[in-house]
Amino acid sequence: MSREGAGFVMQSVDRALAILLVLARGPEAGLPLAEISRALGLNQSTCHHLLATLKARRFVEQDPVSRRYRLGIKAVEVGQAAVQQVDLARVALPHMEQLMRAAQENVNLVILEDDSAVYVAQVPCDRTVRMFTRIGERAPLHCTGVGKVLLAYLPAAERADILARTGLKRFTPATICDPAALAAELEKVKAQGYALDREERERDVACLAAPVRDYRGRVVAALSVSAPASRLGPARQAEILPRLLEKAAAIARDLGWNG
Repeated sequence: MSREGAGFVMQSVDRALAILLVLARGPEAGLPLAEISRALGLNQSTCHHLLATLKARRFVEQDPVSRRYRLGIKAVEVGQAAVQQVDLARVALPHMEQLMRAAQENVNLVILEDDSAVYVAQVPCDRTVRMFTRIGERAPLHCTGVGKVLLAYLPAAERADILARTGLKRFTPATICDPAALAAELEKVKAQGYALDREERERDVACLAAPVRDYRGRVVAALSVSAPASRLGPARQAEILPRLLEKAAAIARDLGWNG
């Protein structure tokens, strides 16, 4: 392990990442072991062991005939997720700022990651009483507006698997903990095109959320307006909802969705 800057670099991890970069910049047909080891200045035995680990984790695959190595499906997934998240936040931010100015409440952008709703961008309002959420913070899916949006548009089997792992923990008296009731709520969300969190995770916290689609039409995020429940009653919801839906659609268009 070597020191670099204020942290440490673990040699084996550093070398494995270097292999991925070499393969990413190499030809589509892949590279042979000898060429990879030469490019990195590693002996072939060390390089082979690292490749075997990456292959086992599906970050690398090997052609059974040519024996050449190329990037595997997991490396592709990581790359696509990184591009999607960075581009998503960058594309969404101007629309989020406009929505915050119109609603005068916090505006959030949330994605699904590891069975949780994860906040990837936020534009806070300047009101004295407002909701505080950190970028990177995780929230449960079944009891938040953003989470219900993300669940509603998943394939049924994937949704069932997630809920089987996470359960339906009660946070407040308003939390939906009955599977049948949640299923009905998610169908309603999908039918109407938005979700409402009515103090389901925290008392006196309400949230309106709408789906954001990518260029393929897949729901990749939820855009939300959150506020104290006392400020987000039915009349205010009716005022904010059209603007929320408009901005969610605008972000989707900027991501290439023409539906």
